[in-house]
Amino acid sequence: MTRDDLDTLFSSPAGLLAAGPAALRGLPATGGGAGREAWAQAVTILGGAEVPRAEFASWLHFGAKVLGHDAYADLVAAAEPGMPWRTVWAWWRPVGAYRAKPNLSGDCSVEVHEAPDGRLLLKLWSQWTHERWLDPATGEPVPAPAGGEFTERPYDAPVEGPVLFDPDAEDHGLHQPDTWEEPVALGGGRVLFVEPRGLVVLEHTGGAGDEAGDGEAVAWGGGGPWFAGPTAAEAPLDAARLEEAFDADGMVLLTPDQLPEALTHAPTRELAVTAGLPTWFAAGVATFRLAWAGGTASGMEPDGDGLLHLGTFELGYADTGRVLVHARTGAVSMVRGGEGPFPFARDTETFVRVLEAVYRFMGACWNGYPGEDGARDFLRETAALEPLTADGDSPAGDVWAHLFAAITELSPWGF
Repeated sequence: MTRDDLDTLFSSPAGLLAAGPAALRGLPATGGGAGREAWAQAVTILGGAEVPRAEFASWLHFGAKVLGHDAYADLVAAAEPGMPWRTVWAWWRPVGAYRAKPNLSGDCSVEVHEAPDGRLLLKLWSQWTHERWLDPATGEPVPAPAGGEFTERPYDAPVEGPVLFDPDAEDHGLHQPDTWEEPVALGGGRVLFVEPRGLVVLEHTGGAGDEAGDGEAVAWGGGGPWFAGPTAAEAPLDAARLEEAFDADGMVLLTPDQLPEALTHAPTRELAVTAGLPTWFAAGVATFRLAWAGGTASGMEPDGDGLLHLGTFELGYADTGRVLVHARTGAVSMVRGGEGPFPFARDTETFVRVLEAVYRFMGACWNGYPGEDGARDFLRETAALEPLTADGDSPAGDVWAHLFAAITELSPWGF
């Protein structure tokens, strides 16, 4: 199959569903665009499960909504009006794409809150996601309600909802992924599912696909991680990306007058005022605090080696690493336990990118998809960003290995 043939096949959900699984064997490594992304999401979460065409359309629709390909999702719905359920919205990490959020690994809680007039809000909290409130109709973030405006719905409140996946009905025919936890009924034919990779609201459509025997059940492919867009390692740093990783209260955009006057390295100055710097970072038992936050850095003077204090790592009990940046060259070094300064990162942007990568790969390291190897891909990316991270014989490599172990060796709970 040529690249043009692949693009044509995946561009039309109607053609894709009509062609069936036989046309999806032995796909080339590239090609297919948005349609292939949606298909890869669908077949990966199905994990080889056999489903009829109508149900696969529901999963293809889900994949498109996960990726934000809403126009493609509309084409799927038009191509298969008999699909048993549709995705209303999804906040989900796509297969093959490493993103800081959502990351619901570890402890996670979603509560339904009600107002006296029947309006609903969702309250989400997890170890790695600040408390946020969501509109259950759209998934859009909303401000926290005023005290007393909404109350938490009791867990045993009688709320009717569709039974999309009934494990006790052998002939029901619909597949529920093992990772999809107990559904939360929202009323109006909608249910919420939560798992470490995200949230999704599904709506029962009444299509024929929810009846056993609606078409032959077949496996629609064994897709692995595949994503068409550029990787984050290739994309520039900007304030939105840093806020996505570190949250608004974990990064800062500085003004030129808030930077050390002695700092003459132009790229470091530009990074601090256009993209920002992390003020706080935590992984495992290690934390980092920026020394330039709070508007106190302008009068900072370099030491005898021309080094300015950028921030401090607390790596463990009585184990501190001072991060330093050369005022003229921008090279980043560290002093730890009386040793140093030793080279730590090529420049401040590289240092920030490596910290951001830790957050971006957390979810994939802890709760990856079949075929993904988050730890491998993370270590490859960081080694390409900064070879010192992979140099186990260097002082810098020792520190980076300590930081990286928080996601490559330890659980979300730090053990």
